Amino acid sequence: MLLAPLFVRSQETPERECILIVSSYNPDTRRMARFITEFEQQILALGIPCDICIETLECKGIADAALWMSLIDNMITRYESRSLRAVVLLGQEAWASFVSLGRIPEGVMCFCGFVSSNGVMLPPPPDSLQTWKPRSVEYQGMTDSLKTVGGMLNRYNIRRNVELIRSLYPQVENIALVTDNTYGGISLQALVREEWKHYPDLNLILVDSRQGEEAVHEAYASLPPRSAVMLGTWRVGCDGEYLMQRSLIELVQSNPRIPVFSITRTCIGDVAIGGYVPEYESGAPLIATQIKKYYDTGRIDDVHFHTSKNVYLFDSRKLKEWKIAEYALPKGSVVEDTIAAKLSKYSHYIELLMLGILLLVLLLLFVTWLLLRVQRLKRTLEEREGQLVVARERAEESDMLKSAFLANMSHEIRTPLNAIVGFSGILAETEEEQEKREYISIIENNNTLLLQLIGDILDLSKIEAGTLEFNFSDFDLNDLMHEKESIFLMKVPEGVDLVFEPGLDECQFHSDRNRLSQLLINLLTNASKFTRQGSIRFGYKVRGSQLYFYVTDTGCGISAEGQKLVFERFVKLNSFKQGTGLGLPKDGKILPFSAETKQGRDEIWALIDELTGLAEPAATED
Repeated sequence: MLLAPLFVRSQETPERECILIVSSYNPDTRRMARFITEFEQQILALGIPCDICIETLECKGIADAALWMSLIDNMITRYESRSLRAVVLLGQEAWASFVSLGRIPEGVMCFCGFVSSNGVMLPPPPDSLQTWKPRSVEYQGMTDSLKTVGGMLNRYNIRRNVELIRSLYPQVENIALVTDNTYGGISLQALVREEWKHYPDLNLILVDSRQGEEAVHEAYASLPPRSAVMLGTWRVGCDGEYLMQRSLIELVQSNPRIPVFSITRTCIGDVAIGGYVPEYESGAPLIATQIKKYYDTGRIDDVHFHTSKNVYLFDSRKLKEWKIAEYALPKGSVVEDTIAAKLSKYSHYIELLMLGILLLVLLLLFVTWLLLRVQRLKRTLEEREGQLVVARERAEESDMLKSAFLANMSHEIRTPLNAIVGFSGILAETEEEQEKREYISIIENNNTLLLQLIGDILDLSKIEAGTLEFNFSDFDLNDLMHEKESIFLMKVPEGVDLVFEPGLDECQFHSDRNRLSQLLINLLTNASKFTRQGSIRFGYKVRGSQLYFYVTDTGCGISAEGQKLVFERFVKLNSFKQGTGLGLPKDGKILPFSAETKQGRDEIWALIDELTGLAEPAATED
């Protein structure tokens, strides 16, 4: 006895009554595929005589909403002629498009899965998508009267999450909602705005990916103190392209002082402390059971909605990080080691991956062994030839490095010498004791710097041997910057303002003071050379755990042709200006000193290599 296949894809013509599944996204994604597999198994187990057809909308940004509605309408029309008995719509976009059409086929049951209980009506206005703020609607209330729609709804409880935040952070005055350019993000934002009428004492800040990447980062980074964040959806950006989960993590890290909660499970296990979130049931058994009841009774008016349960879910690591005691959490809260839970969830795939890696390593070892046996003689000859080439290149490189180093020192020595000579002359003519002490201090500092620069000549051999050591110390960064300001006030042309802009009132810094001074002097000297009017501004900014130093001026700038040459060594763009023309390093990068970590000797030396051009730039991650 042969059994005809029960399930077919949309490309095949069903011969019996059919059930149409419309997925908002690729049906092969993990969540969609799991629902379809479970649903097919339930239909088969219950003995329902229907074929299953699968269609997809491939939804992304809200700008395509009109297209979704058109596709849904065409699909339903096409399958109505094929004895359509039930429609299952998976995802917010497919369900919203169907409801917005306002057309339910006669005698057809309609179900939803992975859908929020709230939403907005489509289509949106095409000319104002970035500012569209529709009214939130309750799907269950709209569709219950039709008696032929149902399924599984997820309910986002905004009030529970707000009260959770206020219970843990009573001083909070601002709550920021982070959402994206999807239907789910916009409908969630609409729900929050509707619920906010109950919180007149709280300021709601909308961080919406529709605003663009720069505006979103600026809005998040500028969140004021006494703020908290609620994460919504984060899948599609303003350009309609998918956002990486890493982008949301980087966004949150731009203002790490703000506690982060989630109302959708987004980033619980990464940056979110927790939240009151749905348990996201698939609803496949529920829907299959209601379809079975229709075949048993012939009635379709018993179709109805079910709402998934919600739970207080928290990340144990984040609770420790933010020093939140578990007894302070709401009763019945679930505290998980989310990393361990993720690993356990994918343990089977991890085992297969590790087995594959092991086999690949063994294969690579075997191939390497064969190549070594076949090419041993050739490699020996190539190695000897290569050794001669390397020895010659090292000799040439060593000579070039020595020449570049000495040229650079002649350039650097001028600045402290000029300061010593200049302030010594002023000191001889000054009778004010306070001014004398200031000038003496400046002279002493430049004496120290001069001695350090001369010592650098002796360091050449240590550089080549890799044994150069640095003198780390704790010092006040503002004092150092003020010293440079005092030195260069005497060097800038008349009519040019030199301004130091401190990033912090106080900044204790751990580094090599003289090396940092050298870098700043180079930049300020160059700015003073080429600025005849206006201003020279320098300082530092704090970005997360890093300090970024800058020097800006209103000088002549660099032409387009000069910009192509500026990273070449020993290039001078203006032959009438003093300087050796050491240039900037190839593929030059600005590497930050860390104000919060004590960097190692090798890392600091790599930084100086990059900025001074004494060696090839070190490999860094952008």
